[in-house]
Formats: sequence, C-alpha cells, structure tokens
Amino acid sequence: MSNFALRLHAYQNNLSDKENELAQYLLKNQNEVSHSTISELSQKTGISTATISRFAKSLGYDSFQDLKINLVQTDTDDNLFVEISPNDSPKTIAKKTFASNIDALRATEDTLNDADLKKCVDLILQAKHVALFGLGASNVVALDGYHKFLRTTIDVIYVEDFHMQLMNAARLTSNDVMILISHSGENRDAIALAKLAQSRQTPIILITSSANSTLAHIADVKLVSIAEESRYRTEALHALIAQISIIDALFMMTAIKTDRKVALEIRQEINKTRSN
Repeated sequence: MSNFALRLHAYQNNLSDKENELAQYLLKNQNEVSHSTISELSQKTGISTATISRFAKSLGYDSFQDLKINLVQTDTDDNLFVEISPNDSPKTIAKKTFASNIDALRATEDTLNDADLKKCVDLILQAKHVALFGLGASNVVALDGYHKFLRTTIDVIYVEDFHMQLMNAARLTSNDVMILISHSGENRDAIALAKLAQSRQTPIILITSSANSTLAHIADVKLVSIAEESRYRTEALHALIAQISIIDALFMMTAIKTDRKVALEIRQEINKTRSN
C-alpha cells in the first residue's frame, strides 16, 4: 500500500465529492499520475487544477509535486499491514505484528512537519501548565506522556477520571496548554474537554488519527498518527504505537531545551529504590 493510501485513510472524512472522486482516480492510477503534471491530471479527470492543489494541501502535502512522490512510495510485502492467519506460527505472528507497527510509525513520521512540531514545542515550553488528557486507550498515551514530562521542569497535569479531567480543564488558562489524544477525533467527552479549553482560550495540541475530525477543527495544532485496520487488530491499536512515539518526540524536543538537573535528581531517587 502506498504512503498516499495510508494518509488518505486518515484524512478522508469531510472530503468533498470532487475530492473523493479525485482520490479514487489517484488510487487506481498511481503510477500514471506520478508522471503527470497537474494540468495533465486536470484534463484527464475534469477537475480543476485549483481543486487538485487544494486537495493535496488538505491531505497535509506541501504541494501536488509532494503528493506525486508519495504516490509511488509503496511498502514492501514484508512491511505491510499484513493479515495474521490462525495457521501462522508464533514467530510469524510476532513478525507480522512488528511489521505492522513499523509501518504505522513510518507512515506517521511522513505526516509530521517542522512548522507544526516547532509550534508544539513553543506552546509546551511557554506554558505554565501542560495538561495531558485522553479517554479509553488514548488515556494510556496521556499517562505515558505524563510519566515522561515529569522528568523535566515542565509543570504537567494528568488524571485518569473524565470528571476530574473536566475539573482540571476548567482551571486552565491562556497561559497553559492542553495535549489531547483522541484516535477518532469524535469522542463526545474529548470534544467536551476541547470546547472547555477553547472557551478558556487554552491552546490545544491534538494527537489523532482523523485529520478532518471535529476535534481537528477545534485544535490549534494537530499531529496525525497513521494506521490501518486489519482483521485481527483494529486501527486504534496500530495508532497507539504511533501516538506514543509522537509523545516521545515531543518529550525529546522539549526536554533537550529544559534544565536536565530535574531528570538527574529523579533518576537518583529511583535508583535508591533498587536493590544492590
């Protein structure tokens, strides 16, 4: 499957009829389109060059040329969201599971860009408090982020219970930042948290697998995790690995710019609990 197809899977919601028509044409004619100009594609499809250009940017590409490059970037059979068979050996199942996770990571990395990442880093470093929220499986990602950011000078907030998340969100201000994780971007409780933050003018960093979701339109900056559903593993499980890796990246980009004394002190205290 091409990187384009994987990205389309995350961005496909809310595409116009013309954009969906274009998407299907691109999927069926990937090799041909990869050698076409935007004008040639417009003539073949009857879709204006402006719509094609807008479509490319709506999928997170810098330009139509960037989209064309991704059309032919296809993963090998050994590194695809391959199906697991009941007849597979334990080693084969493990190999396919690792391959799927690696594929999700590579596809997700391809969606990230310097501008969004820099904006996230600036928001986190300038914030008085960084609040990490997520429901269900996304709460695992939030907890992982909390565990990591505790090793920095950043004042980080995390609670598991949704009502306590609401209480904490109600205390946030424009000087804080909310990192919200939502796979679908349509979870009712996650939307409630985002709208509360929005009403308090608190910047929102969204980590999601749905780039055109309700939450994606509320957030100040979105980081998209790419994953595909298979028979034995839902796309949410693939996305979890990618989302944790996004948290890892945010942590590394911010931690390197903060005082490392805190991390050393924490490490020393943890070492005291270990037996000799």
